[in-house]
Amino acid sequence: IRDSPKPDEGRLAQQIEQRYADIQTKKDHFFTLGVPQDASRDQVKAAFLSLAKLFHPDRLPPSLPHLAPKITAVFESIREAYEVLHDDTRRKNYQLAQQGAQAAPKAPIAGPGARPGSPGAARADTNADDLFRMGEVFFRKRDFIAASEHYERAHALDPKPLYLAARAWAVYMDPSRKADMPRAKQWMADAVRTDPNCDRAHYQLGVIARVEGDMDRAERHFRDAVRSNPKHLEANQELRLIDMRKKNPPKKGLFR
Repeated sequence: IRDSPKPDEGRLAQQIEQRYADIQTKKDHFFTLGVPQDASRDQVKAAFLSLAKLFHPDRLPPSLPHLAPKITAVFESIREAYEVLHDDTRRKNYQLAQQGAQAAPKAPIAGPGARPGSPGAARADTNADDLFRMGEVFFRKRDFIAASEHYERAHALDPKPLYLAARAWAVYMDPSRKADMPRAKQWMADAVRTDPNCDRAHYQLGVIARVEGDMDRAERHFRDAVRSNPKHLEANQELRLIDMRKKNPPKKGLFR
C-alpha cells in the first residue's frame, strides 16, 4: 500500500495542476498542443500523441485519485485541440473566429457624431454575442462545423450555458461527428446543471430523449423548457403532441 506518491508521480501531479490551471485561463488550441499556428497535420498529431501518453486518464496512478477530474478535463482539452487543428476546414474556421475575437477589443469605439468610414466609426462588434449570432447563421445553413467553432469562441469569451448548449447541438447534429454525440449530450447536461433555466438545453435534451424512446424524460425536459421560457415554440409543440397521444393512445389489436 502506498501512502504517498513516488517522486515521478509528484511531478505528474504538478504537471496536471499546471495544465488544468492553463486551460482555465487560456483557451487556445495551439497553446494547448504547444504547436505554432502553421503547424503541419503531422506535427499536430505528434504533439497530441506525446501529450496523450502523459495525460490520458487511464495513466493516472492509483495514488492520485483526487486528480481524476482534472486530468480528464486536461485530456479533453488536448483531444479537442487535436480534433480541430488536425482538420483543415475546422482549423481555418477556428483561426478566423480566433482572429476576429482578438481583433475586437482593439477596435476604436465610435464617438458622438462619428461619420461612417472615419477612424472613430469602427466598433468592436466581434464579442461573444456577435460570435453566437454568427454561429446561429451558420447553423441555419447546416454548416455545423462553422457553427460549432463560433459557439466555442463565444463560450470561451463568455461561458454562458446558452453558448455551451448551442455548441453541443451543433456537434450532436453534425453527421460527421457521431462519435462526439455522448460528449455533446454531456455538455447539454452541464448547461442545465449550471443554469436550470437554460431552455435551449432542456429542449435539446427533450428531443434526444424522444428519439431514444424515453417519453417520460422527454416530457420533463420539454416542460422545463416551457417553464423557463413560456414562449418556446418548439417545446410547446412537443408538449401538445404528447398531450394528444395521451388523450388518444394508439389502439392495439384492431385491423381494418
